[in-house]
Amino acid sequence: MNNLRVNAAQKINLKRRLPHTLTILVIVFCALLSACSKQPDISENISHLTFNTLTGEQIQLSAIEGPLLVNFWATDCGICLKEMPDLAELYQRYEPDGFELIAVAMPHDAPNLVLEMSEREQWPFPVALDIQGEAVQSFASVVGTPISYLLDENGHLVKRYVGAIPIKELERQLDRLLELS
Repeated sequence: MNNLRVNAAQKINLKRRLPHTLTILVIVFCALLSACSKQPDISENISHLTFNTLTGEQIQLSAIEGPLLVNFWATDCGICLKEMPDLAELYQRYEPDGFELIAVAMPHDAPNLVLEMSEREQWPFPVALDIQGEAVQSFASVVGTPISYLLDENGHLVKRYVGAIPIKELERQLDRLLELS
């Protein structure tokens, strides 16, 4: 009988400690995951990239002198299309201060559909095609859309946005990068 009481007491004690142990494990796991996500897989040398825009312009990443947002999007991505007006407004506001934005359509997007959409919506920023997937490969962590990369004037990664961009956060980043605040 004493053995049963000891086992029952041990079980109750274990049940009390288990949530605490699980909480610690979850915190450690999240910290490790967060540390990994702060180091996105970007090719060491993305400055070689040249984007071919819908207007026929070629934009070489290394030639851009100010902060740059490279936004990977798709014509079938609802979140992408929903955030484009905000990005257009942001671009018009910060472009005079040296900010650049390139919206890169995914390789699976039909060029004619990308062109139709861009013309219909009258996006003020350059829209590029990535038919061969060269940009997607260089920014190795592009696995879905939207995903955006904010680079500083030296081409160094400042922030990777997975999913919809928190516009207010991006504005604060741009104010800091452009020394407007």
